[in-house]
Amino acid sequence: MKLRTSAKINLNLEIFSEKQDNLHELSSLMIPIDIFDDIEIEESISDTINFSDENLNLIESTIHKALKLLRKNNPSFDKSFDIYIDKKIPYNSGLGGGSSDAGAVIRYLCDNYELDLPSNLEIVREVGSDVPFFIAGVSAVIQGIGEIVEPLDLNTDLDLLIAVPKVGLSTKEVFDSFDTLDSKNRDTDTWNKIEIFNDLWPAATKVYPELKTLREVLQERYQSKFFMSGSGSSFFSIIQEREELKSEYENLSFIQYCKKIDCSLYQNDD
Repeated sequence: MKLRTSAKINLNLEIFSEKQDNLHELSSLMIPIDIFDDIEIEESISDTINFSDENLNLIESTIHKALKLLRKNNPSFDKSFDIYIDKKIPYNSGLGGGSSDAGAVIRYLCDNYELDLPSNLEIVREVGSDVPFFIAGVSAVIQGIGEIVEPLDLNTDLDLLIAVPKVGLSTKEVFDSFDTLDSKNRDTDTWNKIEIFNDLWPAATKVYPELKTLREVLQERYQSKFFMSGSGSSFFSIIQEREELKSEYENLSFIQYCKKIDCSLYQNDD
């Protein structure tokens, strides 16, 4: 089976001081976008999980954690899998690639093997905060520590320009930085009556100050406001029309146009 699983953008992200399980409570409007990882999964005599990016083969991935949780919740489930991930969503970028991969595997296995789906709170605690969003697979308002997913039909097209710096950010480092800030100033814009902002921006620039300059360069060259997605380091800008992209930037891994899509997961039996 081939799965195509998408990235996401946080159109807004509000972080509260209250914590649950040592994680900040939050509220965020998230949308799936058409940047994808491709996953091939088939039954095997033992689990083998390999990524196209060799760096990811050295760590316990979100897919490892997802399989562990599914087996914990379904003790009689004795299947093993050979899984290969063609990694195209940059990691440590705020685009949700690892969570997207885990969400796709959880949905696929639960649907096709009639497994009990773990609760969203279990998934957040043991796999990742963004994973329930990808299991739902549609634009949604996320609350709590990621376990509350309220689907939202935006009922409009949305074109974006995505710019991904070469330097990724650690979610833990950004939240640790957030906890040290005395003032949490919010830079806000509005699109289609939706507020666009990210409470983690000041914390991210404290971890990696060069983000400020990079955003200024992007805004000057494209005459459009850019915001950071999630815990960073990716930027997005809502655009009215697509123009020819400027020449590549030394500090970006890529820059490309994308759009909001209806569903974060696509399956292909071929």
